[in-house]
Amino acid sequence: MPRNKNIKITVITVVRNDVGNIRTTIESCLAQSWENVEYIVIDGQSNDGTTDIVMEYSDSISKIVCEPDNGIYEAMNKGVRLATGEWLIFLNSGDTFVSERTIEDIFSDESFDISDYDVIYGHGVMVTKEAYILKQANPDVSVMAKAPAFRHGCSFIRTTVHQENLFDLDKKKELGYALDWEMLHRLYVMGKRFAMTNHYVERYQLDGVSNHNVRNLYYNYRIVSGGKFAPKAFLRFVKGAIVDSFHETKAYKWVRSIGTDVIPNDIVPYIPFWCMRRFILRSLGMQIAKGAFVMKKNYIMNLNKVKIGENSHINRGCLLDGRGGITIGQNVSVSHNVNILTGSHDMNSPGFMGVFLPVTIDDYAWISAGSTILQGVHIGKGAVVAAGAVVVKDVAPYDVVGGVPAKHIAKRNEKLDYKVSGWLPFT
Repeated sequence: MPRNKNIKITVITVVRNDVGNIRTTIESCLAQSWENVEYIVIDGQSNDGTTDIVMEYSDSISKIVCEPDNGIYEAMNKGVRLATGEWLIFLNSGDTFVSERTIEDIFSDESFDISDYDVIYGHGVMVTKEAYILKQANPDVSVMAKAPAFRHGCSFIRTTVHQENLFDLDKKKELGYALDWEMLHRLYVMGKRFAMTNHYVERYQLDGVSNHNVRNLYYNYRIVSGGKFAPKAFLRFVKGAIVDSFHETKAYKWVRSIGTDVIPNDIVPYIPFWCMRRFILRSLGMQIAKGAFVMKKNYIMNLNKVKIGENSHINRGCLLDGRGGITIGQNVSVSHNVNILTGSHDMNSPGFMGVFLPVTIDDYAWISAGSTILQGVHIGKGAVVAAGAVVVKDVAPYDVVGGVPAKHIAKRNEKLDYKVSGWLPFT
């Protein structure tokens, strides 16, 4: 039974003339496994059939407001004022929760006490025409002094706190679509308490007025500088604008390919000295802890999204597909010719959309030779994957699994206390 099962959560959807997406958003909210949900829909008097769809669900929606407004933030403020839940979250039209258990997973999380915080935030999934792209939140809340640590729609805010700190409509002309970040930054400056949950909250569409990197950077500069000239913040804005502009060029694709493919996969695997390989891999963004070791002749994709804990070893011939993110704990042994895959495709998508999901391998796990771990899988502490197995679902701590697809075959001793070691020069 969820620890916080009696907590009431308010979900607010703001919409105007989005007949193509509103049904999916409503059904995503109504499908939540959390029983105590107040659902509020604020419709800016749509005239394209959106209102008719909203009214189809009137028996299941707690409150429906259909009236003109002066933009999305005025509508969102209406929703905040109407909220009676202890916590609230925005799920605007076109967005969906990542799963039917999103709210339950977060408010049943035993890793932190929600009563200690004012804002709880998590990760998001950005949907483009080509792929689902994971957008991980930053666990270091202090970065909010300079820039957002998470997406607004991926956060739950204590209702009383939000009602005391509405979106500042007086700054609409100055900050445009960034009033949500202005509100969050204001809460941070006030000393409100933030906590990150390691769950994915919202799936959102890239298309929209906020999909403009340089303008986003400018709004961010205006917010963190308090509307005054701040040299350091201004320099960050200029640097970010130059870098983002370069990212839009064809030359960037060549430069990026050299750093993410040519150097780590065509040069580094043939360097005989681990200290040199480690230095280069770390310089390119791979997180390699003390005592970790990666043998020669592995193929690594998106190495900046690969994290290897202390004393963990990756043997030869492995494929590390870091596109969706790979996190390997401490004292993990990954044997020869193991494939860790985080990227795939939605075979039913008309555009063959890419799908990227993380793989996590906890401390003391042993991934035996020739096995394959598919995207989205979590290998528990001390678990063993037998040689040649194909792992398609999570593996519980200390379980031994094998076969295709991998199934439970035994239990491992839980009293583990060793370091994975034994590398030799020139390996």
